[in-house]
Amino acid sequence: ADLVEASQRFQKRPAKPRANVASLGGPSLLDEPESSSSAELIDNLGIAGLMCKNILGSWERIRDQKIAELQLDVEELIKGFGDVRDRWMAEDLKSWFGCNMAYDIVPDVMVEMLSRGAQVFVITTKQKRFAKALLEDFGVELQEANLFALEDGPKTKVLKSLLAKSEYKGKEFHFIEDKLGTLRKVAKDPELKAVQLHLASWGYCTQKDIDVVKAGLLEGISLLNQPD
Repeated sequence: ADLVEASQRFQKRPAKPRANVASLGGPSLLDEPESSSSAELIDNLGIAGLMCKNILGSWERIRDQKIAELQLDVEELIKGFGDVRDRWMAEDLKSWFGCNMAYDIVPDVMVEMLSRGAQVFVITTKQKRFAKALLEDFGVELQEANLFALEDGPKTKVLKSLLAKSEYKGKEFHFIEDKLGTLRKVAKDPELKAVQLHLASWGYCTQKDIDVVKAGLLEGISLLNQPD
């Protein structure tokens, strides 16, 4: 997604004066685009951007197809990925935390909600031990019963299990998610009609996702920005 946006910005930005590298005694890499490596760079960015768009639009189909083609075991892949994380954390926990920074103000908002008595749940596709470690590093004291991770199944399943609990009957549920595809699945499920859906604009969603939700093209899904 970043590469797509970068290539679009690169091609749309105003032209700037080119440095005359040749006058410095070296070959110019910034001559006319049709005769230099700059044209190749632009072309490659465009091709890569096109590939990214195709992948983003058909990710689940492509993923499942490749897993079948390569005869991969999904459980083995998950375990292998977790093992790498475990080794990294054991060898250099500080650098692992440094590569998993929280989005601005999000932990503060969660802490404030908890202090006011709100029920806060985290539903993630990370394995639970990693999600728990990150929450602790972010300073968010969340009950383990309110943390749902990869081991607990799809997010739609978790939401249904929460709605079914008698202690939450009549409560308002707000589901904040940065993957529009997941929000679409929740919106289509009749058992989850009571859940209010919000797309987190600061997450992994694309600009196209943000524009679609902002325009009100998806009923029941609102756009949530950090200042909100």
